[in-house]
Amino acid sequence: MVQHDTAEETASAVDRALGRLSPGAVREGTGRDWTDWLDLLDAAGGAGWDHRGIVDFLDREHPEVSPWWQQSLAVAYERARGKRVLGQTSDVGFQIGAQRSVAASPGHVWEVLVTRPELWLGAGATVVFEPGRAYEVPPGESTSGASGEIRVVKPGDRIRMTWQPVDWPTPATLQITLTPAAPGKTRLNAHLEKLPSAEVREAMRERMKAAMERVASAAE
Repeated sequence: MVQHDTAEETASAVDRALGRLSPGAVREGTGRDWTDWLDLLDAAGGAGWDHRGIVDFLDREHPEVSPWWQQSLAVAYERARGKRVLGQTSDVGFQIGAQRSVAASPGHVWEVLVTRPELWLGAGATVVFEPGRAYEVPPGESTSGASGEIRVVKPGDRIRMTWQPVDWPTPATLQITLTPAAPGKTRLNAHLEKLPSAEVREAMRERMKAAMERVASAAE
């Protein structure tokens, strides 16, 4: 007996493929429904192409679609056909983001970030926030040690650095940004990219959320 997907299963598959996009946004941004793009790419042989091949096809055959949408359609198609999972992109691997509204000024939140790095990097972290400076975080009771290098420091605005636990094959990139929000408030964002796997992505999502909470509590 052939089993047909339920409406809920179909909707879930679409959500997994499109991520933060919606079928309505695809239609408005490209002039076609998402199902039309699936059929079109399948018919052209897209299931056998890599990311670059899909984008090249869209650029060549559908130049009316903007470069941003070409990339977005290619990523969504790869997810739909099992060539990529949610949270994985072609250029930065797996990535996560965490955000927290803090009832404090950007200047005060920045002071907490740079004077108490153990709140968001791990117990025992000692860091000199200057571009080119290396740092290390000793292992904790439930976390491995890590090391990295400070890349960008813009006081009151952002920190960009590498982050590599001892069991990761290559370093990830961590960026912390501060954005003024309502009077006396700051939007604190953390973005971590080039993660080694989907499993690590989920673990780091929870870790960064907890880290942002600690920073916010200290600042408030």
